[in-house]
Amino acid sequence: MRSSRPLYDALAAGYADHFAVPHRRAYDDLAWEQVVQRLPEPPARIVDAGCGVGRWARRLQTRGYAVTGIEQSPGMIAALRADPPGPAFTLIEASMTDAELPPEAGMVLAMGSLQYTEDPEATIAHLAGWLRPGGVLAVLADSLVGLVLELLRDGREEEALHRLATRRGVWRQHGREADLHLLDRARLEAAFTAAGLTGIRTHGLLVTAAPLGRDELTRRLTTDGKAHLALERRLLESPLLADTGKQLLVIGHRAR
Repeated sequence: MRSSRPLYDALAAGYADHFAVPHRRAYDDLAWEQVVQRLPEPPARIVDAGCGVGRWARRLQTRGYAVTGIEQSPGMIAALRADPPGPAFTLIEASMTDAELPPEAGMVLAMGSLQYTEDPEATIAHLAGWLRPGGVLAVLADSLVGLVLELLRDGREEEALHRLATRRGVWRQHGREADLHLLDRARLEAAFTAAGLTGIRTHGLLVTAAPLGRDELTRRLTTDGKAHLALERRLLESPLLADTGKQLLVIGHRAR
C-alpha cells in the first residue's frame, strides 16, 4: 500500500478548511455526537490515534480530558507544534501501529486513520490493548459498500466491481495518492470481537450520500442542514443501513 504520509503532509497547512466542506463537516459532527455519548468521566485520558492537527483533541480538552495524540505525518506534527491543542495534550511522534502505551486510556479514537494501516485487524487489537477496564474504542473508516453504491450510481460499473473485489480504495488530494482499505460492518465487528471488546455498535454515517449524490447532498446540507442532519441521525441508528453509509463508525467496550 502507498503510504498516506505524503498526502497528509500536503494537507496539513489547510487541514481545518478541509473539514469545512459540507459532507466532511457533516460526518465529522455526526461521529462527534456519537462519541460524546460514550465519553468517560473527566479527567480521564483519551488517546487520539492519527490526531492530525488536533481538531478532536481541542474539543476533548474543553471538556476536561487529557489527550494523548499519536501522529506520524511531519506536516501534521509541525502544525501541532506551531499551534498546540492545549496544556493537557501530549504528542507521540509515531505511527499508531508502532506506538506503545499502557492500558490506561478511558477511550481510544481512530477517526479516519485505521484504513491506512497495513493490517486493520492487528491495529484494532493493538489499539484495544491501550484501554483500561470499561474503556471505549471508537473507529471511523470508509465504507466499502457505500463507495460501491456511489460508483454504481455514477455509472462507473467497472471501478465498482474492482473496489468490491480488491476491497481497496485510493484517496487523491493535491496531486498525491494514498491507498486505503475499504471496510464493512462484518469485518470491523469481527475484529472488535477478536480484540476482546463487547457491546459493539456500528453506525453508518451519511447514508443518503449514495442515493443522492455529492451535489444534491451538498445542496441539502447547505440549504437546510438542520433538517438533513436530523434525517441522518435517524438513519444511523439502523443496523440494517450501516454498510450503506459513506463512513462506518464502530464503537466497543473493554470488559470491566
